[in-house]
Amino acid sequence: MYKRILVAVDDSATSNAALDEAITLAKALGAALRIVHVADEAPVRSTVGLEALLDVAQVEEAMRKAGNALLEAAVKKAADAGVLADSALLESDDKIELAHKRVAEWIVEGANAWQADVIVAGTHGRRGFARLFVGNVAEDLVRLATTSLVLVRGK
Repeated sequence: MYKRILVAVDDSATSNAALDEAITLAKALGAALRIVHVADEAPVRSTVGLEALLDVAQVEEAMRKAGNALLEAAVKKAADAGVLADSALLESDDKIELAHKRVAEWIVEGANAWQADVIVAGTHGRRGFARLFVGNVAEDLVRLATTSLVLVRGK
């Protein structure tokens, strides 16, 4: 069964449900748990002219701080449930890489590097225009993941 569980969080209700599921699985299986968050800086770095309106480096630093705070809270939640977890903020210093990499690619690369047996992620189950405008990380994970995948539907 699963020995290394990676869960992706983003502070949404569905990712909180995925975190709960990953904690439950890790506890039941005695598995290692890694909690990851993607600092998706691509929209900030790729918006033409944004540098004239705000300090991009400051925005990126705020994103990192928020991501680390989210991870810290998630690790605490796991610890409170009796599960030891570690965490990783997934990001890059390479501007070209950031502009072309999707969130799901970051998650899959993080899972492969950590040698996860399974990825747990939330899914909103959006359809139609909502899916087109917001994107769908879960759908990309289904296409890209090389490990087992557990998708947890939001309420």
